[in-house]
Amino acid sequence: MDAEKVDAEKVDAENRGPARTVHFGAFYPNDHHHTLWGHPDAGSQIEFDAFRHFAQSAERGKFDFVFLAEANWLQEHRGAVVDHAILDKPDSLAILAALAAETSRIGLVATIGTTFSDPANVARQLATLHYLSDGRAGWNVVTSHTTFGIGASSNFRAGRMLAHADRYTQAQGFINEVQSYWRAAGVDYGAVPSGAGEPVIVQAGGSPDGRDLAARNAEVIFAGRRSIESSREFVRDLHTRRRAAGHNTDLVIMPSTAFVLGDTAEEAAERASQWRAMEMTPKVATFLLEEVWGVDLTDFDVDGPLPSFDPDWDHAYAYTRGRVGGERDARVFIEGWRATAEQGNLSVRELLTVVTARRDFVGTPKQVADEINHWVQTGAADGFVVNPSVVPSGIDEFVDRVIPELQELGVYRTDYADGGLHNQLRQVVAR
Repeated sequence: MDAEKVDAEKVDAENRGPARTVHFGAFYPNDHHHTLWGHPDAGSQIEFDAFRHFAQSAERGKFDFVFLAEANWLQEHRGAVVDHAILDKPDSLAILAALAAETSRIGLVATIGTTFSDPANVARQLATLHYLSDGRAGWNVVTSHTTFGIGASSNFRAGRMLAHADRYTQAQGFINEVQSYWRAAGVDYGAVPSGAGEPVIVQAGGSPDGRDLAARNAEVIFAGRRSIESSREFVRDLHTRRRAAGHNTDLVIMPSTAFVLGDTAEEAAERASQWRAMEMTPKVATFLLEEVWGVDLTDFDVDGPLPSFDPDWDHAYAYTRGRVGGERDARVFIEGWRATAEQGNLSVRELLTVVTARRDFVGTPKQVADEINHWVQTGAADGFVVNPSVVPSGIDEFVDRVIPELQELGVYRTDYADGGLHNQLRQVVAR
């Protein structure tokens, strides 16, 4: 971003009145290629000690919540399980119930899909977690999707997977039914702290249907945006939809992000370059390209330009519709890739490094804290869901080095609010 524009926006933000509070969630990374499996500090993806370390570190950093993803299938590619999907994502509710006993303040958010679940069972499971954790439970609502033609639907009865728009209609009915169980039975069973309410609902809110679902039901929106300008537009759109849905409370919008820190800006940039090389191997690049193109590219040179031939368009459209956020028209999506590659004279591997970049904040702890605060104070986000690249210890660096900088700025809590997860999300830091 242009330095003069940033300075002008900072002055404008300072003139608006009290500073906005920064919020954080922590996402436990596991099955995607951004996780640095070969990093010397990488640990287990599935041992309970790893989950405990991650959650307790996030709680030490006064994060609002930690959340785990859904996994009701192992991703397949050309008849084989994808390497980084093996040993993928144990059941989130079982893990979070255990973490409830290992933590005391941080929220515990489980991802549970509406397409392949039963409302009564989900209501009971989440109410139990809410009770066990003293009001800290949350539900990340997803409709599930297929990935490269093989997805959750392959593990359930034929015909269970619905069309995209129908899945969101079903999801609304599913949420309504879950909440009716909670309200009929009394979700807190008389034991949840006063004001804790029902489990917090989280939603990605990427597609137009997803945004409507999120605006009607969610308290937290978890969706990735690529630029500060597009994020501001996203925030404005969600709040407009929220008001149209009849709500007078604001959403807490927290895009997914990752980071690379260094003692100097140059060190952080070099570290980021090393991490990109570590993750974007030829095998990963081939997989990611095939995931879009829908054909066997085993012998294709990923250190050369993009394929000159078109992808399988049916497959490409299935891919873009299954993504959270971003361009959903496959032809526009591919044209964007070609334009970016041509402009930068990029090979496939170089292009994929650019278009799949997840480490939005690269710099010293002070630079990263300032940039995060800039996003929040200028209305591009309320905070971020932090997705570390190294499991489970990557969160420690953020907690130990970035959080103190934000506290020094007076925009981040030094302790939790009383009560459950709802109260943490509404906590305002006075400075």
